[in-house]
Amino acid sequence: MIKNILLTFLFTITLSFAQTVHTVNAGMNGSDFYFNPSNLIIEQGDIVIWINEGGCHDVNGDINTITNMAYNNPENFDSPTTCEQGAEIFSYTFNTEGIYNYDCSVGNHAINGMVGSISVTSSNNSIVDIIVNSENHNTLEAAVIAAELTDDLSGDGPFTVFAPTDEAFNALPEGTVADLLEDPTGQLANILLHHVYAGNALSTDLSDGMMISTLFGTELTVSFVDGGVMIDNAMVTVVDLVADNGVVHVIDAVLIPETTSTTVVDIIVNSENHNTLEAAVIAAELADDLSGDGPFTVFAPTDEAFNALPEGTVADLLEDPTGQLANILLHHVYAGNALSTDLSDGMMISTLFGTELTVSFVDGGVMIDNAMVTVVNLVADNGVVHVIDAVLIPQDSSMEENNIINDYIIQSFDIYGRKINQSKYTTIQIDLYKSGKSIKKLIINN
Repeated sequence: MIKNILLTFLFTITLSFAQTVHTVNAGMNGSDFYFNPSNLIIEQGDIVIWINEGGCHDVNGDINTITNMAYNNPENFDSPTTCEQGAEIFSYTFNTEGIYNYDCSVGNHAINGMVGSISVTSSNNSIVDIIVNSENHNTLEAAVIAAELTDDLSGDGPFTVFAPTDEAFNALPEGTVADLLEDPTGQLANILLHHVYAGNALSTDLSDGMMISTLFGTELTVSFVDGGVMIDNAMVTVVDLVADNGVVHVIDAVLIPETTSTTVVDIIVNSENHNTLEAAVIAAELADDLSGDGPFTVFAPTDEAFNALPEGTVADLLEDPTGQLANILLHHVYAGNALSTDLSDGMMISTLFGTELTVSFVDGGVMIDNAMVTVVNLVADNGVVHVIDAVLIPQDSSMEENNIINDYIIQSFDIYGRKINQSKYTTIQIDLYKSGKSIKKLIINN
């Protein structure tokens, strides 16, 4: 019962929005009788009202008074007779395309010229046409055009659009619309798509608590409240503005989707292959910095890349997380948005550590210094992440100077100086490193 009352209320306020009202005067001039204008061209959904300018008249679109044959109009209509001057004789909404003939069946009025015709043409209106032709949706019109959604929303559909008025946009914080128009095909387009359902949802199809999926992939909630229907936090003020490709419902607020931003840190945290990098970023206290506005371009070494470092290196770096570890991580970050299409052979990229990385185009891929790029363009809201297969070490790092990173065992010997490829027994082993240092170890094999 409540639903029916609400929908009846909403339906009654649609009449003044999309329909054009035409007036035809009915009267007499001496022995001549007239409908003025006698020939009228209107669009589907328009209303025609006949007004009595004097005498007694009716509007007969059923049986031709002169020939006594059926008019065979697309829709038949016939009104009572009205004699009150200035009163409305008849009102009719023409929803079917075609030509309608009619006359006044009172006395000899028809044979004395009181006949008329109405041509009802197809409106061919898309939901975009409804928005464009509305006096209350200028901002929405400009937004749809700027977001390059005009052609899409003029397509076959069907679409259901919840259309915020100019007042709704004006109620947003100052500067919001201007900011959105700076990124029309991005955030603005997303917000507009949050107002569109890919289907035909008339007011009679809505129910309390109903969830409506949008073209942005979000959902809107229908709520029946005292005095009307809400779509999320917006009140529906006009319903069922039917177009050829859907329907428009007018709302009094802009619907803002609840979206969560994705940062370069989120991409790293959510990756199965960057657990070490995640731990390093957190330990180095860089998570908040790299979650900021940016933009940042991060060249992200995988877990395998960290595992390829000499044993104990990561542990040693974690002993000074905000010092040397942070510096090495900042050597992987560029303060800008560098997509793969922005890179060029020989390009130098400045890092947040104040160093530079060299881009090299090689057979089969792109190198950043000595690391191969394996995955490109993991786009975040504050930048982009490219995956690389090696850890980048700045040349002025003390780790480089001390050969900690680049040092490795070149040969192992026993205490008699014999080369050892694999120790099978408990023994003393001497490892000789590339840097020239040697380390004596006691190897215990069970």
